[in-house]
Amino acid sequence: MVYIIIPVVILVITFILMYLYAGPFFKGLPVLVYHKISSTKKPDFLTVATSRMREHLQYITKKGYNTIFISDMIDYIEKGTPLPPKPLMITLDDGFRDNYTDLYPLLKEFNCKANIFIVAGFVQTHDNLGPRAEGEFMLVEEAKEICKDHVQYGLHTMYHQSYHKMTLGEIDEDMRISKKRLDDLGIPYQPCFAYSFAAYMKDDPVKQKAVFGILKKYGVRYAFKVGDRLNKMPMKNMNRLLLNRLHMNGAYSMFKFRMALTGFIRIVQRFERIFK
Repeated sequence: MVYIIIPVVILVITFILMYLYAGPFFKGLPVLVYHKISSTKKPDFLTVATSRMREHLQYITKKGYNTIFISDMIDYIEKGTPLPPKPLMITLDDGFRDNYTDLYPLLKEFNCKANIFIVAGFVQTHDNLGPRAEGEFMLVEEAKEICKDHVQYGLHTMYHQSYHKMTLGEIDEDMRISKKRLDDLGIPYQPCFAYSFAAYMKDDPVKQKAVFGILKKYGVRYAFKVGDRLNKMPMKNMNRLLLNRLHMNGAYSMFKFRMALTGFIRIVQRFERIFK
């Protein structure tokens, strides 16, 4: 029994010390990724309750975090423009309509910034509702309204297909048409991309390098995967096409949210696996 208790005590002490000291010492930029923010759907892996999102924004505001745009991050890396104290990036994937109906009012209330990696082919227009259910994704007018003040956009493929399963020719065409559709709709976007299904070809370095070349061909200078890690600042030595984001699971408690925000969610998950 002693042989079990002693390692557990050491792990707990180590965890507490890391929580108290390692975050400020290993300075990093947290980039949170959400999908759906809903007051009607049950929370799940991709759906965060609107009430919980309010708690998240209340917490980061109270703790002095300052939300930033993609463009702020780019200016910091490329021009040396200082970021505000305790910078934090909120991102969302896909462009669900609840980002407009549920999230946008909260962004205005708490004066927070967010960045949506929008699936170009899912943006709803009156003459083309796209391949998904009507009302599930933002109308073009809604997408334009929210990017006037509290939202910036990044690229997220044309129809949310995985680049892992596509040929290089298909990926090249996907980048071309997704950018063209956003241009045609008049939706502005940053030179930044998020891999759909977090598929960044990590097990195929040859294809990954080729995809990097395609991204650069179409002017993409930054891309995000999901790694549940902070981005070590000043970020100059990081691979700019493999930046990290922290997944926000709708089932997370506020404790787990705080652990994710400080970059320790992987440690918490490891403890959970040990004690299962």
